Formats: sequence, structure tokens, C-alpha cells
Amino acid sequence: MRKLVIFGNGLGRALDSDYFQLELALHDAWNDSLILSQQQKELIHQCLPFEILEDNENTAPQSEAQLDRLQRVLAACDEISKYQSADGANWLTDDGMQFPFAIRSYIHRAACYFHSGGHELPAEFVSPLVEWVVASRSHIATLNYDELLYRAFIGTDAFSGYGCLLDGFVPHFDPSHLDRFYPKTQSYYLHLHGSPLYHSHSDGSLRKSSLADLDFLEGFSSTHLVLTHVHHKAAVISASPILREYWRRLETSMKEADGSIFFGYGGGDLHLILLVSKYFRDKQVEIVERRHLEYGTEIGKNERIQYWATKLGVKTVYAFWHENILDHKFWSWEKK
Repeated sequence: MRKLVIFGNGLGRALDSDYFQLELALHDAWNDSLILSQQQKELIHQCLPFEILEDNENTAPQSEAQLDRLQRVLAACDEISKYQSADGANWLTDDGMQFPFAIRSYIHRAACYFHSGGHELPAEFVSPLVEWVVASRSHIATLNYDELLYRAFIGTDAFSGYGCLLDGFVPHFDPSHLDRFYPKTQSYYLHLHGSPLYHSHSDGSLRKSSLADLDFLEGFSSTHLVLTHVHHKAAVISASPILREYWRRLETSMKEADGSIFFGYGGGDLHLILLVSKYFRDKQVEIVERRHLEYGTEIGKNERIQYWATKLGVKTVYAFWHENILDHKFWSWEKK
């Protein structure tokens, strides 16, 4: 049974809940003086919600929800920059011209935080997952910014040449590199919200850095990361040729998949949920999440399942609850 597995940030939280928090990543990047000057921090601070503005001017953003106004200012600066002239009067000051670069560098540095903790997924979780992915030719999609799954798959049969998972980088990215000669045996590996490893090479090509070389990219002004308010994610995706193509291939994988698994996913991405409702309404949908006291009774379980069915716009949901979701072993499970 070929499935589409969508991993959320619960994967990292299950490994180290204290470390894998977006608030910490945003704070860590905010205090990196090599990324943001004090003047740039003050400009960014003016674009944050009013409750942050009333606080200390050195307070960093704490969530994607607080990046709404910042993204709007970024888009405005990008648009106005199109009308700048080399000579004479211009709409933007030098600070305004550099502001998009500063914001994107800050976002990239925050995403790099999730690559620098030295964490690894346990072999007892990775081995059966890889074995099942290769056997079922299932598709993989991630919504987080860490490298946990990517690092775990390196050197395994899941990333064995053209035999299984394709991400479009051979070695540079091109949409044609995601074309499959053998669709039944080749699947997709899609970083739907991007990765700090993606960057533009000096020759103009789109490249993926190795994990070992990420330090050289830290703070790079990247346009291939969807770390922003939910209202702007679709626009950021459309602006990136990599992410735009990933979301197009996601629809292909949804059409092919017999079912889907949402692993450690919170359900906050409206652009994704619309596609789920379209392609999985009548297919098997599985939710893997952490056990909670509210789900300890039959009523609680039924209410949680109904919550997900309504949230995703599907008819039926099967749920798996674990004390730690990394204990999940039911990859090949299907309703008889």
C-alpha cells in the first residue's frame, strides 16, 4: 500500500522537546550580531505585533504568527525595489534597500538552528521506516526545518540513486530531475517548506549544500524557506522555483497514494489541508501523535478522531497515540 507520509515538527519535539522549539530558533538568530545589526533589529521590531512593540526593543519574535506584518513589509520592499533607478531619486533609502536581505538572513539563520544541535533519530525508529519506504515506494514530505529525517536517510536504500526517493538535486535542482522513468518504483522526497541547505550558486543554478558545509551558508539571504505567518506561506512557495515544483509534485504523490500518514503534525497549514481534502477525502488517513489524557476514554478518542476528520476534510481517520511518537511501528498497517 503506497502512502504519502507528511512529517511535522513533532518529529524533533519527540526527540528533544526543549531544543526543537521555533521560539528558541528565532531568539538564537536574533542575538547573532553577525546576522543582524542593532539598527536592523530595531527596524524588524517595528514590524512585529503591538504586544511585542510594547515590550523591550530587543525582544525577538516568538512564533510564525508574529511575522505577519514583517512579511508584508518584506513584500512591499521587494515590490518597490523593482522601480528603483541607478541615478536620481528613489523610493527606498539604503536601509530600505537592504531590509529584505536582513529579514531573509535572519530567517535563514533561525532555520539553521535546527541543524546545529547534533541530534539523531534512533536506529530502531529509522530502520523499519526506511525498509517500509523502500518496499512500498511511499512518498515522503516534510514541513519542518530540521535535518533529522534527511540525515537518517543518507546512505540508506531510500536514497540509493534513482531507485527510490527523488528530491530534484542531481547535482543542481531542475524540475526535470523529478521526472520519473519508473513511476511505480520511484517516489518523492519533498521539503515542502524548504531547507537552509538550498541556495543559489554563483553560476545561477539552484544547489543543495551538504550538511557539513552549512556553516558557510549560515545567515544566507534565502528565498527557499517558508518560515512566516500562515497567510503568506502560499506566496513564499510560489516565489521559489524549488518549492513551487515540490508542491506541484506533492499533488502527483497525493493522486498516486492509497493513503496518507500525518506524523507529528499540528494541522496549521491551510494550503496543505485544502489539498488533503481534495485528494484524500475517500482514502485512508492516519494520524500519529502523542498520547493525551483527553484521548484516554472512548468518548475522548472518538472526539479526537472526529476533530481530525473535520480539520482535514476527510471521511475517515485512523489514529495512533504513543507516549513517544518515535515508538511508532505501524507503517504497513491498513484497515481490513
